[in-house]
Amino acid sequence: MSEQEKLSRRQRDRLRHKEEILAAALKLFSERGFHDVSMQEIATEAEFATGTLYNFFPSKEALFDELIDGSAETIVGQLAAILDQPGTEVERLSRYFRSLPTQLEEHAPFIKLYVAEVGTRSVKLARYHDKTEVSAIIATKLQGLLESGIRKGVFRQVDPEVTAIAITSTLETVAFNMGERFDRTETTRIFAEAEHLFLEGLLRPEGQ
Repeated sequence: MSEQEKLSRRQRDRLRHKEEILAAALKLFSERGFHDVSMQEIATEAEFATGTLYNFFPSKEALFDELIDGSAETIVGQLAAILDQPGTEVERLSRYFRSLPTQLEEHAPFIKLYVAEVGTRSVKLARYHDKTEVSAIIATKLQGLLESGIRKGVFRQVDPEVTAIAITSTLETVAFNMGERFDRTETTRIFAEAEHLFLEGLLRPEGQ
């Protein structure tokens, strides 16, 4: 039985309402920015009374913070699950790169919001990043995969920590450069080239 199935009907309804509010807030924030959206407008978008929002969130800032936290945790969880799937080290790394266009497309509104608000709410976002080590979680997964491939003689004797950080930084750079608009074709091309570049540098020559 899942954790949600263990909840009472009232608890499930409350959780669903909270998710609807967060989804409405993400839509409006990503379209217009944090400062140009009011709690009343979020309530209207979510089809709730404004007072209902304050039953869930004491302020717009608290709503924003939970939106950032939850969205980032979802993305990290999905990427970690992809890296944990069965297969050889090469298969898992290739699968990771090939999943990234879909991940970025699915979470494009959040990424657009994150990029737009870095300048105005950078202290909060930096604190969140340090607190949960979002990039470090994926980098650690990648480092473990690389270390395994090196031990098996599949990958060259590279520095697995530095290489993992380089791969993670590639994802972050593409995500930030998306800016206002996600382009599936261009994003797929970039990650296909990144996959080729990293695997070409990692794989040991045949017979070595």
